[in-house]
Amino acid sequence: MGRKRKSNKDLPQRVYFRNGAYYFVSPPPQSKWIRLGKKKGEMYAALARLNLTDIPCFTMRDVWKRYAEEVLPGKAISSQLANKAEAEKLLAVFGDMHPDAIKPQDIAEYLDVRGKNAPTKANREIGLLSHMFTKAVRWGVAERNPCLRVERNKTRPRERYVEDWEFEEFLKVAPEQLTCYLELKYLTSLRKTDLLLMTFASIKDEGIFVRPSKTKNSAGEPRLFVWNDDLREVIERIKRLPRPVTCQYLFCRQDGRPLIEADYTTPAFGYLWQKTMKKALAETELLERFQERDIRAKSATDADDQGIDATELLGHGDRRTTKIYIRGKKAKRVQALTFRRDSDTPS
Repeated sequence: MGRKRKSNKDLPQRVYFRNGAYYFVSPPPQSKWIRLGKKKGEMYAALARLNLTDIPCFTMRDVWKRYAEEVLPGKAISSQLANKAEAEKLLAVFGDMHPDAIKPQDIAEYLDVRGKNAPTKANREIGLLSHMFTKAVRWGVAERNPCLRVERNKTRPRERYVEDWEFEEFLKVAPEQLTCYLELKYLTSLRKTDLLLMTFASIKDEGIFVRPSKTKNSAGEPRLFVWNDDLREVIERIKRLPRPVTCQYLFCRQDGRPLIEADYTTPAFGYLWQKTMKKALAETELLERFQERDIRAKSATDADDQGIDATELLGHGDRRTTKIYIRGKKAKRVQALTFRRDSDTPS
């Protein structure tokens, strides 16, 4: 067995970088130095031509392994789970390929094939792959990012806007806990994860303090929702919800456990939501389903309509992201023409 490398650990076995070029050193006794090229892409291509089937090479599976160890832990739990599912799809296609063997045409083909049934997911998966390549370039295991300048699939943002009357109809049959949850979500525009993880420790003299879980490891800033009459009224009702004395979560199950699991999934909440939606469609004037996340979009849209900074309310770092949430949801007012009457014709 050869000695372990002290540098260039990403290179294939028996490949070395010397005097500005890559070389393959054949096994003893010949130990012949074979020039492979100056760039990694040339090196991998030359190795392929040598047909050295017993020589392991660095692959995208190796890139993902390092990415999962070094980059993934810095993301929110929900993002980690999503990335792992996305990586599974990517590695099924690119896992055994050398980073420099992947071309922009391969990325485009992936978007086309995967995009036939799941265009949005395809875009997100390539978004992850692009970030993996960005890291791979920095780590010195790839020459370039083939995902750049490859057009993504065109998708339409969700346009469901929950009208005021629909919101009110749903609340008519919602249990008090869900009613409080939705009213607090509308007033603060917080994500489901942050609401279900919120404890009474978040309630301060100045307002409600929240550190968004999705962005706490990045550029996201802590938020303090300053008290107003509506916010105080909802919190007082939440305090009166039945719960074990020792429970500190604003929203919980009968035994005091939160409505969110350790892996950030929310099956208990999902069951409650679907049960209430089914009841609302059967017993109220509500005609069309809406999703829990649509309330965040409603909050953003209504804030914009009221002249409130929706980007600040949602905590986005980019106003373009906010525009996705503002569902247009409200039609632009246009003055209609009137018919010309005979009396209007000049004599």
